Amino acid sequence: MNVSYQYAVTFVCGEADDAVVAPGEYWTAINVHNPTDRPVRFEKKVATALPHEEPGPVSGFHDAELGPDEALEIDREDILEHADAEGEFLKGFVVIESGVELDVVAM
Repeated sequence: MNVSYQYAVTFVCGEADDAVVAPGEYWTAINVHNPTDRPVRFEKKVATALPHEEPGPVSGFHDAELGPDEALEIDREDILEHADAEGEFLKGFVVIESGVELDVVAM
């Protein structure tokens, strides 16, 4: 894939105690939209950040495709699955690489 655009979108997912963030359940969702008039293929991976300035594991890339003007959501379950971390608390980035500019927003 010819990569022209890279997006690093921060996420917080899972149930946290008070060790690194406020206690609670965190659910990040990342919306990706193809604003073009043609299908677009892109790749995404999860780079996990650990407390105390420690790097975490990085997943492999996962392929995705959107048709013209289509959108998809990368949600908590997708992030945990790609990170191979079912049921854990995670912080880090979803990294998206594309040959065209996409609309990418986290909630």
